[in-house]
Amino acid sequence: MWPSLVAALLVAGATAASGAKDPGAAATYHSTKSLAALQRCLTEKLANIGEVVAVRSDKDTTTLVLRNIPDGPMTIDLAPPSVTVTSKLAFSTRHLIEACL
Repeated sequence: MWPSLVAALLVAGATAASGAKDPGAAATYHSTKSLAALQRCLTEKLANIGEVVAVRSDKDTTTLVLRNIPDGPMTIDLAPPSVTVTSKLAFSTRHLIEACL
């Protein structure tokens, strides 16, 4: 019984891990707005859903992390003209992101 239980857990874990890497989970957008304008707009809109933290990696790139949400954190890389959601889109955020572009 134990070997079959362990095998079932391993299969379930592998299925969950492969789902997390689903290429459809991320989205890439393009914007003509500046980094500061994108960051300000996205922070204001996403703050209604959870806590937004900005991490600046260099002068032209910032990563926004939407935390404290039921589906786990969502990350958005801002490197104008590219805006990339690098994780699964959190529920009801797609239209908020698109409104800031």
